[in-house]
Amino acid sequence: MKVPKKTRKKAQPAVAVHAIDKAGVHHLVGFGNIRVIIIPDGAAYFAQGLEIDYAAQGSTVKETKKNFEVGLEATIQQHLKIYGNIKGLLQPAPASVWQELVPEKTALHNSYWHVSEHTIEHSALPYEGQLYT
Repeated sequence: MKVPKKTRKKAQPAVAVHAIDKAGVHHLVGFGNIRVIIIPDGAAYFAQGLEIDYAAQGSTVKETKKNFEVGLEATIQQHLKIYGNIKGLLQPAPASVWQELVPEKTALHNSYWHVSEHTIEHSALPYEGQLYT
């Protein structure tokens, strides 16, 4: 009896989606299959996205993952508030980061998926919230 060889799954590309309603207020943002590498960094851990140049750290792997998730969502919110889109986030980490982290033997390789909804109210005045005396 011939046993079939195990085949390695072909790596799926990273994806990013940004949907916005007609009023420009409600945004749905999704990232899929983003590779995130977590490495020990002294007494802490460091997480770096590869397809998006975003990083976070924490004192445990669990905390580092949570900080990555929460921080990325806050960064998305700011990009939407300032630019109205996520184009600025769609930059991969520099080649030097890939060269340093990908072959690291202590690295934890993770695939990250993110979906979030954001409400961005546009103010009538660009300097709303500023006090002038």
